[in-house]
Amino acid sequence: MLRGSPERELAAWWEAEAEAATAAKAQAAKEQVRVDPGAAGEPERKAAEEQPKEPTPGPPRAAEEGDARVSPRPPPALPVYRPKPAPAQGLCPHGKSRSKGRSCKRSSGQSDEYCSPRPVTVDSSKARTSLDALKISIRQLKWKEFPFGRRLPCDIYWHGVSFHDSDIFSGQVNKFPGMTEMVRKITLSRAVRIMQNLFPEEYNFYPRSWILPDEFQLFAAQVQMVKDGDPSWKPTFIVKPDSGCQGDGIYLIKDPSDIRLAGTLQSRPAVVQEYICKPLLIDKLKFDIRLYVLLKSLDPLEIYIAKEGLSRFCTEPYQEPNPKNLHHIFMHLTNYSLNIHSGKFVHSDSTSTGSKRTFSSILCRLSSKGVDIKKVWSDIISLVIKTVIALTPELKVFYQSDIPAGRPGPTCFQILGFDILLMKNLKPILLEVNANPSMRIEHEQELSPGVFENVPSLVDEEVKVAVIRDTLRLMDPLKKKRGNQF
Repeated sequence: MLRGSPERELAAWWEAEAEAATAAKAQAAKEQVRVDPGAAGEPERKAAEEQPKEPTPGPPRAAEEGDARVSPRPPPALPVYRPKPAPAQGLCPHGKSRSKGRSCKRSSGQSDEYCSPRPVTVDSSKARTSLDALKISIRQLKWKEFPFGRRLPCDIYWHGVSFHDSDIFSGQVNKFPGMTEMVRKITLSRAVRIMQNLFPEEYNFYPRSWILPDEFQLFAAQVQMVKDGDPSWKPTFIVKPDSGCQGDGIYLIKDPSDIRLAGTLQSRPAVVQEYICKPLLIDKLKFDIRLYVLLKSLDPLEIYIAKEGLSRFCTEPYQEPNPKNLHHIFMHLTNYSLNIHSGKFVHSDSTSTGSKRTFSSILCRLSSKGVDIKKVWSDIISLVIKTVIALTPELKVFYQSDIPAGRPGPTCFQILGFDILLMKNLKPILLEVNANPSMRIEHEQELSPGVFENVPSLVDEEVKVAVIRDTLRLMDPLKKKRGNQF
């Protein structure tokens, strides 16, 4: 309980601090020593030789953007008990040495709070399409944004595409060197295949894949061999260009002799995979899951999975592939960038309806039908961890090449987008990994033929702002102990 009024307590604190400061100066002059804020415990020196002269007070200097100085320590909050005498000059209120630009920790057991906190600085000048969600996150955290860059170093640099700056020597960057190359279709398939050969039971969540054009003959031979052993087998395959994104260039085939495959072999590398013919359906529609995974560190390996994600739906009722419907992309491909152009795409303000929904709404619906949600989550977590483990060896090579040990450079983290399909038996299947998952929180709406406007997407904003905000919390350089905010 506070003793007396708050005003009297504050006045008593200032009076005690002034008396203690005066006593400290008198004691220092008497003993002919001074306290050095940056070197507590050094040999005593004579005050006459070392005591700096007090500067003549002048007009206050206006703060400039990018000023790296720590602001003066504000008056403390009103104490619960009678305040203690002020410490000697150059020491924090808890008696520890405090050097310029450094704040001391409280001794009350709350190690993540500081006496003189400063806002974390974020360079958002290269955030690109993730800028809107990033701005909201920074504002919610009450951090300091530099939208046009900064002369002085920032704590965090947020890039929209890739790690490509060679002039960042400190702080943290939200991209890993080489990540874009590592999660391309061919590179990912090779990395997972290595692990499948070593641990086939552990890595059975990735469809059997072949790399084109290098493995076309192997692909054709293996398909024919299986058909000879089981004439009733009528597979479907999905062809994905290596450098394609947002569904570009993806198509389905029933046989290696498909004429379109010949065109792909001549144009650009690709991956051909077994198509999952029995996916889990909701409202008779096929859907996939976009989960956001934070790779916080490579050494030690730290991975965080966001509890909320997106579910992207096809816009035509699903039928198993047959020669007549192979070209129906709105039935077979869940890519948002494709289905947005369907006349049946449904923009919804609800998280549980429409063509884009939250993953939690899907889990609630499955739970109401008796599905073991904990088992589903456990299988998904296992899939994510094993995939990152498969990518880690080569990622370390890229990292050490761009940021060699012992040389100045930033530390890295990255948000990855995992696209996962649930089979009818609820087994998760990895479709692909995205190094730059879309963080846009708006969608285009056609007002008239050829005329579009950007409309806020409540589902995107709810999911993506939380992902970025909690990522920044986890990477907060001013907290010694970072809790799991996901």
